[in-house]
Amino acid sequence: MCVALSGGRDSLALFTFFAENAEKSDIALSAVHVEHGIRGEDSLADAAFVRALCEGARVPLFLFHADIPALAAAEGEGVEEAARRLRLQIFTRLIEEDKADFVATAHHAGDNAESVLFNLFRGASLTGAGGIRAFLPVRGDRGIVRPLLGCTREEIESYLLSRGARWREDASNADAAYTRNFLRHKVLAPAKERFPACERAVGAFSRAAREDDDYLFSLTDGYVREGEEFVIRPAPLPVLRRCCIRALRFLGIEKDYTSAHIDAMCALLEKESGAEADLPRGIRAVNDYGEICVFPARRDPVYEYPFGEGDFDCGGFVLSVRRGVSGGAEGEKALFFDGRALPEDAVIRPRREGDVFKKFGGGSKKLKEFFIDKKIPARRRGLYPLIAAGKQVFAVCGLEIADSVRGERGADGDFSRPEEMFTAVLRKKGERHG
Repeated sequence: MCVALSGGRDSLALFTFFAENAEKSDIALSAVHVEHGIRGEDSLADAAFVRALCEGARVPLFLFHADIPALAAAEGEGVEEAARRLRLQIFTRLIEEDKADFVATAHHAGDNAESVLFNLFRGASLTGAGGIRAFLPVRGDRGIVRPLLGCTREEIESYLLSRGARWREDASNADAAYTRNFLRHKVLAPAKERFPACERAVGAFSRAAREDDDYLFSLTDGYVREGEEFVIRPAPLPVLRRCCIRALRFLGIEKDYTSAHIDAMCALLEKESGAEADLPRGIRAVNDYGEICVFPARRDPVYEYPFGEGDFDCGGFVLSVRRGVSGGAEGEKALFFDGRALPEDAVIRPRREGDVFKKFGGGSKKLKEFFIDKKIPARRRGLYPLIAAGKQVFAVCGLEIADSVRGERGADGDFSRPEEMFTAVLRKKGERHG
């Protein structure tokens, strides 16, 4: 067990309890301290206090130093959030590197109440109302634990005073400019005067909310498809909302969304195909023919090659062009076209505004209209390499060739002049040739 030890009252109580009970409970105890570089000499004094405490108790200490203000500025986030994120990364690493099975943090009932209020005030859903989880898995049944969630701040202080313990006071805890301090001193403190058990009541509410939320999340498996893009099928609204939250988490967004973002995603199913919603960190959601598709923002790849034989890097795909007629691997669509029908200035490139395509056996139309007919979403149209000259498209690789390059076939159905034909196969990068 590794205790996250800041030197403050709450973490000292947690450390003291484990130190008193480690031997009889057969617990290998260690501690971790993250010196944030936020409070100058006071911060260094906290680290020295923790080091001396662990040396006196003969407890191994993992000590980390960081410049959180600089990290927050570089990432464009608040100091509180940057510090929380770094601590979580460090705790996770200790577990992943087998330096601890569990990291215990000293979050208590008051911290949980602050988290619930903060989430509700910023427009979070029932998920946010669930507050702080008692266990956060990292690897299997190992992870981050919060043993004091059922204890109040007053109970923790009483425990320490009964042992004559001394702890470090963080002067910044009184600064109401920090959101959590504002909630603690300006919201919860007055509330506790009127409702002494309010922290426990909020804890009971958050626990019930979390149980309900976990059950609803368990129903999402039947409505989602995870992959390069996260796809959500229509579902009952409570389940649909959790599918949307799951999509954001899948794409790395844990906290930077509000209920307004979730509402915008759900509303897409009431709109026409192609309707979009903007989400945090450039993530986008779109109605894709009656499903919600969620994906990171991306730009069309940029490339241009003179037409010829070879393997061509086309962004996320490789286009293989070979002389002669040869099939692709299973599941791949090979296109065959007559090389004599291509102009000398033909190139391999992505789509451009004004491209025109006369598809096989059909009339001429704008390339955009061809993609619409094929039900290719707008976000994916730039992924298909073209063989083109000027605005005239002769092949949309992976889909179809133009009528003008189809090549002549004999009565037996084979190409009359296979030596003049070319084969084009489009593969995702990393896929092996068949």
